[in-house]
Amino acid sequence: MKKSILKLLSTLLILCMVFSLAACGESAGETGSAEVAEDIVNGDFEEISEGQWVGWTRHDAAFNFRGVTNQEKVGGVVMEKTGEYYFAGTVGGNPPMRGTLTSDVFKLGGNGFITFKMGAGKDTEKVYVEFFEEGNDTPIAHVVNEDCDGVYITEHLLTKVVDLSAYVGKNIYIVVTDNDDGSDLSYVNLDVFKVCQNDDEVAAAQAEYARQIEEFGPKPFVEDETSNEIQNPGFESGDLSGWVILDGTALSRAAIVPTTQYYWTDRAVYGEGEYYLDGSNNGAIQESLTGAIRSSKFTLGGDGYISFMIGSGNGGSYVALCDANTDEELIKMENEYFSDPALALTLLRVYMDGSEYVGRVVYLKVVDANDGSSGGFAFINVDDFRVSLTRDEVAALQVEQMEKIQNETYTSASYDDLTSLRNYYSSYPYLVPLESLTFTAYAENQVVDCGTVDLTAFVADASAAYGEETVDVVITKVNGEDVADASAVDMSEPGFYTVTYGAELNGKTAEASFTVVAMADHSSIANGGFESGNLAGWTNESGNLAPVEGQLPGVISAETYWGEELPYNQVGDFHLDGWATGIPEPEGWTLRSTNFVLGGSGFISLRMGGNAAAVHVYLADGTEIGFYRQTRFADQNFPSLAAGGSWADMGTYVIDLTDYIGQELYIVLEDEVIEGGWAQAFFDEVVTFYEEAPDYANLFDTVKDGATTDTVDIPWQLAVNLK
Repeated sequence: MKKSILKLLSTLLILCMVFSLAACGESAGETGSAEVAEDIVNGDFEEISEGQWVGWTRHDAAFNFRGVTNQEKVGGVVMEKTGEYYFAGTVGGNPPMRGTLTSDVFKLGGNGFITFKMGAGKDTEKVYVEFFEEGNDTPIAHVVNEDCDGVYITEHLLTKVVDLSAYVGKNIYIVVTDNDDGSDLSYVNLDVFKVCQNDDEVAAAQAEYARQIEEFGPKPFVEDETSNEIQNPGFESGDLSGWVILDGTALSRAAIVPTTQYYWTDRAVYGEGEYYLDGSNNGAIQESLTGAIRSSKFTLGGDGYISFMIGSGNGGSYVALCDANTDEELIKMENEYFSDPALALTLLRVYMDGSEYVGRVVYLKVVDANDGSSGGFAFINVDDFRVSLTRDEVAALQVEQMEKIQNETYTSASYDDLTSLRNYYSSYPYLVPLESLTFTAYAENQVVDCGTVDLTAFVADASAAYGEETVDVVITKVNGEDVADASAVDMSEPGFYTVTYGAELNGKTAEASFTVVAMADHSSIANGGFESGNLAGWTNESGNLAPVEGQLPGVISAETYWGEELPYNQVGDFHLDGWATGIPEPEGWTLRSTNFVLGGSGFISLRMGGNAAAVHVYLADGTEIGFYRQTRFADQNFPSLAAGGSWADMGTYVIDLTDYIGQELYIVLEDEVIEGGWAQAFFDEVVTFYEEAPDYANLFDTVKDGATTDTVDIPWQLAVNLK
């Protein structure tokens, strides 16, 4: 009996020892394995396997594999990546996500030094990289990105060097931790974890780190208060040299961008030189950030005039002239000419009269105090500060800027911003009388019956001036051809005629144009497809569309919108675009067509898109006989139309007016005032004559889906009369 008990106890003891040994073999940070790699597995993130981590294990929400990217820039910063791929935390998911990324266990070789690249991770208590020996949960090294200040050094992949030489031959693993649930660089960027083989590799990594800190970090700042100029007035150094960070992180090095960089895909800023300060950097800088910078101190000279360029700054952002001793804001200028979308981010030259402060030591301060809580455009753009100007220098600069924009040729397809910019410089309240030939009033578009037309009356209200001197306006061309007699121009062919008129004085010339729509019959409205490239034939009834050089805004040539290239479903070269009207989204507007006599089958059609599009039909005496809304809008499954989404894309609506054949009618396009987002309207291809009723049940428009680029059919539909 005793032998049996002893035998049983012996067996149990052996089993306990086996289980204990097995448990010990799994204690390496939950990463124990039968085989240990001889080097860091996929330390450079170049190995990709069906969208999954290789050599690394992700825990919790952070470190999504989609963050493994080959993007050249993140947050406006050129990423000094090694090889093709690296991990960018902001690309991997929302900044508040938390979690860890753990490497496979590897045997430490070489000389025991490990180098890697690390960016972002501003909160060093919450974001860090640690190294562990297998079987021990106490880190043997703890690395943070102490150089990330959110101003000069942000996303930059800085080279880190870790001395683990005491652990050569040991099994090691790496854990990257992101416990930051905030929004200010609250993630980490990583690249190329590498075991060094010799001291030369360590020295090279240390030298690389020193070079990065010198290049990306703040520069030595020395100022001369006796100078009449400021340092780096146009940011042409490509950084913030000559400027001092006063507060916050909104105005950082990442905000200095090339003037050639477009915003909203194809919008130019029309800046000076090669660089300017863009407080948004195309969305790379969060609008919720705030901050302020100042120029070097200087003694205001000349006649005390200052000029600079400003864009965006929709409330809470400004430029101030400050006393250098007391920091008192002597003059404060906001962007009072901000207009979305006409002149949203575009740089506009403004002038400041500081004549009463000549001889005082001052500085310029740029402030972004808008955290975005009250609406969009919570940032500021600035460029080309010119200080201590004389009155004569201001006069010359005014003319130089005016003529530069008059001679500019580039304009975007999504908005006729160049016309808006010219209008801005024509109407700006200059400090010194503008010695340039400019129009003070413009001719309007016209609709005429085909035949011989007297154009002279159409420019009767147009006027031009050179300074305070009035200059005569005359018609010079029609469709690009010189006109000998503007009182008798042949417009017997129906269509659009571009009429150019101009003024000339002292070798200076100025030109503008308007459109004449010549019609052979009145069964159709004038310019129903907006193919004149403007709103010729349409009258603004409400909404205060502000004419720009005599033209109502709103007609653009873009076929797609946004980076996803979503289709408008435009016909021809142009359509009426609610974004391009210049009217704030919550507000509405209406446009009236010319009258037409309903003929043929009695059916008409038009294309409508957006959440606010509607059309009214009236008898010539003003009696409303029809009201129809666009019904396809659906803000879902972005950016796929195929999956049921619909935004600015237009669909064709057929309207049955057979009860009114032979009567004179007109239509009114409306952008309705609605609550909530997407309060825009888009229109195109208003057709008021069909010989036979359109077979709308079997007709459709074909566009490319925003998500897949596959074709999608938009069926025609019979509009429902809500009147």
